[in-house]
Amino acid sequence: MTCRLSAKACRFGQKYIESDCLLTDQELKRLREHKYSAVDNSWLDELCMKKWWEFVITLCPMWIAPNLITLIGLVINLITVLILSSFSYSATEPAPSWAYLQAALGLFFYQTLDAIDGKQARRTGSSSPLGELFDHGCDMFVTLNICYAMALGTVPYGVLIVSVVSVVMFYCAHWSTYCTGQLRFSKFDVTEAQMSVISVLLFTAMFGNGVWETHIIFGYTLKYFVIASSFFVSLYQIWGYVHVIFSGGVGKNGSTIAGTSVLSPLFPLLMVIVPFIMIYNKTESTIFDDHITLFSLCFGAVGAKATNRLVIAHMSKSELRLWDWIYVGPLALMLNQYYNFVVDEYVLLWIATVYCYTSLFIYCTVVCRQFCDFLNIYIFVLGPRTPKTN
Repeated sequence: MTCRLSAKACRFGQKYIESDCLLTDQELKRLREHKYSAVDNSWLDELCMKKWWEFVITLCPMWIAPNLITLIGLVINLITVLILSSFSYSATEPAPSWAYLQAALGLFFYQTLDAIDGKQARRTGSSSPLGELFDHGCDMFVTLNICYAMALGTVPYGVLIVSVVSVVMFYCAHWSTYCTGQLRFSKFDVTEAQMSVISVLLFTAMFGNGVWETHIIFGYTLKYFVIASSFFVSLYQIWGYVHVIFSGGVGKNGSTIAGTSVLSPLFPLLMVIVPFIMIYNKTESTIFDDHITLFSLCFGAVGAKATNRLVIAHMSKSELRLWDWIYVGPLALMLNQYYNFVVDEYVLLWIATVYCYTSLFIYCTVVCRQFCDFLNIYIFVLGPRTPKTN
């Protein structure tokens, strides 16, 4: 009996991987031929950050792989975010000053390591499309720091709005890349956004998160002013991406680089944001507010996987797969609400979050292993896996 169940589980896992993760031979071939193309107009990069990154890269030993640098930065950032979240789990509680400080340092280390991995790849002659794929799969969780620092859990829909805007903006950046074949950084982009978050964390560490309750004008506090300003800047950024999407397609008749409709990536984006908005809005309890960190992490996992799919579609010049099995997580939460909460919402939120991260991890692992096999390379170690034969 146990053997039969084990065999069925193996067959189910294999079918899941085949339907959700495996790349075709054509996709792998086009991934190998992909050349990274970007236009960087970031004013902060030109002003000072590039000089800092050029200095830091000289400190890196030649034996360290670029993707390992990215992974170290990601782990540092995740650990510092989780430490801060342990003090402000619902984004309403104040944290010690050192918790905000270590989160700021963690984000700064992540930004630095994320910026120098490409330089290390060129320095060691190990550049590959895998580096771009792995790099873009790691950009997440940054905005949670803002929610903790400003205690946005006290603002109705505050954490949800910040999370949705950040996911939409990040997704739209890669959506425009899928249309034009070129990643474009504007004057105010990733570096400026990350430095803004670091500044907020440092400001909070010095003065406490109560400083954001300072009244400014018409009864509104400082945090409303900062969030509103950031919101309009983000909308302007998103509008710029939308303009590029509808006017910059390089395929036939203005289509994407894969020759598909520029509107095709809209479905995955809606599948990411609409269910979570409906789930949060329809709940009759305070479960999602009380556990806003867990809710945001679940949302982030779904958004990250949808973005990863879009990055792969761009790099392989392939049609974007619209369905993803990770959507089962938020859809289960929706169905549970529809059928009058058959399962406890908190328990189901945990199950959905674990499922979504498992789905994301399996997808990233399988894709990276496929690509490493195809290119005969390791992901975290320099050099070929097997020596080339003459």
